[in-house]
Amino acid sequence: MPDRDPYPTAAAVESAIKDAAKRAAKADPSLDTNKRIQLEYFNRFLSRVFSEAGDSEWVLKGGTGMLARIPSTRATRDIDLTRRGSDLHQALADLIRLATVDLGDHFRFEYLDHERSIGTDNQPYTDGLQVRFAIFIGARNKGTLGVDLAVGTEPTGQVTTSVPANALDLPRLVHYDYRLFPVVDQIADKVCATMTDYTHGPSSREKDLVDLVVFATTQNIDGTALQVAISTEASRRKLQLGDRFVRPQAWGRGYAKLSKTVPYCADHPTVDLAGALVSRLIDPVLTGAANGRAWSAEDLAWR
Repeated sequence: MPDRDPYPTAAAVESAIKDAAKRAAKADPSLDTNKRIQLEYFNRFLSRVFSEAGDSEWVLKGGTGMLARIPSTRATRDIDLTRRGSDLHQALADLIRLATVDLGDHFRFEYLDHERSIGTDNQPYTDGLQVRFAIFIGARNKGTLGVDLAVGTEPTGQVTTSVPANALDLPRLVHYDYRLFPVVDQIADKVCATMTDYTHGPSSREKDLVDLVVFATTQNIDGTALQVAISTEASRRKLQLGDRFVRPQAWGRGYAKLSKTVPYCADHPTVDLAGALVSRLIDPVLTGAANGRAWSAEDLAWR
């Protein structure tokens, strides 16, 4: 709930968001003002999605989920959401319903359209939709918001509830905590996606390596839980994993470009350094040596 009275007009809300975004960008230049404004639009939408609090079946995944945990990681264009316990059409109907929730913030999200997206490089066994909403502050159209909506992605780990770390300091707006996809399952998605050979060739998603470095340098991870998540994801993909992490040989330039603005990658600016760190994290999981141990983000080692 807001700490003070809500903003009286749409113009007042928009001005407050811009001012807060400028302050946040000055304090942490890894995300510029415009990107922080966009992320606050995402936050306004997600506060509606999670407005049912403990009764919610929605879970946030992907890059937006990472930013909710770790505010200075790479930017993202869309929101990745999954809903447990429903089919795709039920999930779409519920998403459209929640988008209309009035939080007294002068925002409005109008459903535009959707298209089918069956499987991706990250999770080819899922069924999903790409959904678009128009963003309004008062009567002003502020562009569109895209949601990658998926079903069939049951995590092995524990869904966590958290205040989004990337939210701007706007105490007069209503906020709801996010339900976040487990770290171990996000890592498993990215490890298996990286090591899968597709019909079009190896993965081209060098951003997955950026994300794996961010997880390795910021998250303390249970080795047994990570082993369960990776083996489960590999089984879903019908993927045979070896005993070491292997990245596509062509990777390099994309990683260097994407990681340049991510402070958690500063000590691992090249694909070789990044690959070595991720191997240190993942290889003991693949061999079973990490079972019963914990990864220390401070030491960058299993303990």
